[in-house]
Amino acid sequence: MKYYPAYLNLQGKKTVIVGGGNVAERKVITLLKSGAAVTVISPTLTNRLLKEKERGSIIHIERNYRKGDLRGSFLVIAATDMPALNSRIATEAPSLVNVVDVPKECTFIAPQSFSEALLP
Repeated sequence: MKYYPAYLNLQGKKTVIVGGGNVAERKVITLLKSGAAVTVISPTLTNRLLKEKERGSIIHIERNYRKGDLRGSFLVIAATDMPALNSRIATEAPSLVNVVDVPKECTFIAPQSFSEALLP
């Protein structure tokens, strides 16, 4: 695969993360630093994500993913521990989609170390 490097302006853009574990947490924190409007869909959250929810930094939909949850999103990240669900999210995403650690299902890739290096 060949990639075209690009930086995205996510300021205020609806970004949906499906998953509430450690990988999702790292993605959410980086997205918040970029100004994205983050919604997390997961029955559970890490302690750090719970704190972000309490601060009002993220919207949390406390349940499993459902068809239609990605409506209106600019960017979607599938970060669950269920490959079949991540694939389903990738096919249902109306926008840019990243399936963590599965580049062939992504419309963009965002290596974590690269993302973290860009933000203060």
